[in-house]
Parts: sequence; structure tokens; C-alpha cells
Amino acid sequence: MFYTVQTAQSAQLKIQRSEFLSFIFPVTSSESVQEILKEHQNTYANATHNCYAYVLGYAQQTQYYSDAGEPGGTAGKPILNSILRNDLSGVLIIVTRYFGGIKLGVKGLIDAYTQSAQAAIDASERIPLILYHGYTITTDYAFVDGLRHQLAAFGAQEITSDYTQRVCLKVKVPEESLAAFEDYLIGYQAMGRLIFMQED
Repeated sequence: MFYTVQTAQSAQLKIQRSEFLSFIFPVTSSESVQEILKEHQNTYANATHNCYAYVLGYAQQTQYYSDAGEPGGTAGKPILNSILRNDLSGVLIIVTRYFGGIKLGVKGLIDAYTQSAQAAIDASERIPLILYHGYTITTDYAFVDGLRHQLAAFGAQEITSDYTQRVCLKVKVPEESLAAFEDYLIGYQAMGRLIFMQED
């Protein structure tokens, strides 16, 4: 099982006069990663380095890191390794460094960025990573209350609802309930009570 974090958290370390500020964020897409990075780099534009790594996907499929000017493999990769070692996905870690005048060397940098990433992880609350699938369901007004009750039983979450001639619900369903959920929908679709379409 993999985990993500409940909310964004931060930590701070001082190593050989350099200040290391570490931040961990829950993320769901590369777009959300880029938005956070842009804002962070604007906020900490005066920092010596803003190094980062992120992992996305239910099975850690997407992995990326940046040394952001530090010697190759001394910053981004240790941050990434910390994420992987803690069985995390759906997270972005940024470590911001303010150089204190003492060079740390390759091993020193690797250790410093590893410690900083781990400090942010330790400050966060880990929660199980659940993969959701999106669906659009259209049904009659008379059936919508019963449908919502059944959705709750499957652990599905309603995202939006649109009331026109019929009711259109956008929902997301956890991976573990997917087979039973689709069996339920197919049965009622055959009876003409609803129509559904998977979004992803």
C-alpha cells in the first residue's frame, strides 16, 4: 500500500550554517505540481536553491526530480529517494537552501537534502492513497435519493450535480469498489433507470 499526506507541512534544519527549509504538499497531477512550484519559486526567489522531487500515481508511476543548480544527483535524487523509501505517492517535496558560506561536498549535500526531506515527511500526517475513478450518471428525479444512498455504500463521492430535465451527477469511486459499483450501474441501466459514462 502507498500513502499520501493529509495537508501541506514544513520543517527547518540548519546544517553547517546553511538553512534548509523543507515543504511537503499533497498533489494529484503534474499541473498542480507546477502551480505550487511557480508560487514557491516566486516566494523564495532569493534562495540559493529550490530543489524538489515529486511522485504521482497509485503505484508511484510518475517520478521526477530537479537539483536546481546543485551538483547532479546531490539534491533532487535524495529527496525523491526519501519519498520512495516512505512509500509515498501523490506528494511534492521542495527543499529551499540558503547557503551559509561552508561548502558541504557531495556526501554532505546528499545527507543534508535527505535529512531535510525526511524532516518534512516526519512533520506530516500520512494517509492511505486511494485511487478514484470518475463517472457521470444521469437519472430521473424519482431515483436520485436511492442512487445517492447506494453511492455512499460504495464509498463514492459526489463532485457536482446538475438538475435539468433529469439529474446529472459527477462522482468519483474508489478503486476497491469499482467492480461492484459498475455491476450495480449496469443492472439499473438495463432497466432504463439511469445511464452512466466513465470519465477516466
